[in-house]
Amino acid sequence: MPMEEHYNNDDTFLGRWIAGTLSEEERIAFEKTTAFKQFRIINAEAQNIKGPVINTEAALKKVHQETIRRRKPKRTRLWYASAAIILIIIGLTVVLNARQTYTTGIGEKQTITLADGSIINLNASSRISHKRFFWEANKQIVIWGEAYFKVVKGEGFTVKTSKGDVSVLGTEFNIKDRENLEVKCYEGRIKFMSFDEQRKTYTLTKGMQIGFIDHLADVQGFEENEPSWKRNISKFINQPLSQVLKELTYYYPITINDEAIDTTRMFTGSFIHDNLQNALQTTLVPMGVKYRKAKDSNTIILSN
Repeated sequence: MPMEEHYNNDDTFLGRWIAGTLSEEERIAFEKTTAFKQFRIINAEAQNIKGPVINTEAALKKVHQETIRRRKPKRTRLWYASAAIILIIIGLTVVLNARQTYTTGIGEKQTITLADGSIINLNASSRISHKRFFWEANKQIVIWGEAYFKVVKGEGFTVKTSKGDVSVLGTEFNIKDRENLEVKCYEGRIKFMSFDEQRKTYTLTKGMQIGFIDHLADVQGFEENEPSWKRNISKFINQPLSQVLKELTYYYPITINDEAIDTTRMFTGSFIHDNLQNALQTTLVPMGVKYRKAKDSNTIILSN
């Protein structure tokens, strides 16, 4: 009997293949079929992600023993087929819900081109995630950190932040979602819908930004043509020193000991991303803060 016919007519065949109990002859013949190639692709995808752990051999053996005890041969075939279908459905569900994640380390930046042609510039110490398969049917991005988005025209593009969703039809904008959330629109128009009880919606056009400190929203204008971080510079206007020090750790592999100083003081200025000594001088010296590096680590100790 040809293998394709054997595969189609034998209800136990797929279950025995999943359980690894095919004969050597059956296995070799099955591996030459189109069906095997398709199942192999699904299995390969499933291996790359974490899904439920299933002992298929033990489960099928238990089913087989139970059906023998009841002496109902037809039910044996039904159980094999049902087990195979359930396992395939679980595998497909895991695979189809798999996510593609892009991550940058300290001081790293990355450019990502999405399936629809949209481009994301991912800043240092940041991460974005989206569905790996059929993303264009539901263009949703989840962000941690900071990124600049250049979205092509189209519907359904949404970025999920810690405090709400940013929805766009085609525009350019920057999202910074770290200790606090800040969204800036550089081209076109975007909408921000908050996650709070009011579910309030804010519409931002070119040159407008919305910032959140705790749960309080602040909408205002800005004049820059692109985020300063894309030029390897971090700029601050009347921001707590604690936030500036935290920002330094996104670009330099350091730990900052600030227990001896007042980090609630407000800072206005900037630092560059490719010279630690210069960055420390431009942020700390104007604030009257002294610093030294611990001998046996990358810890920067601050004092007055």
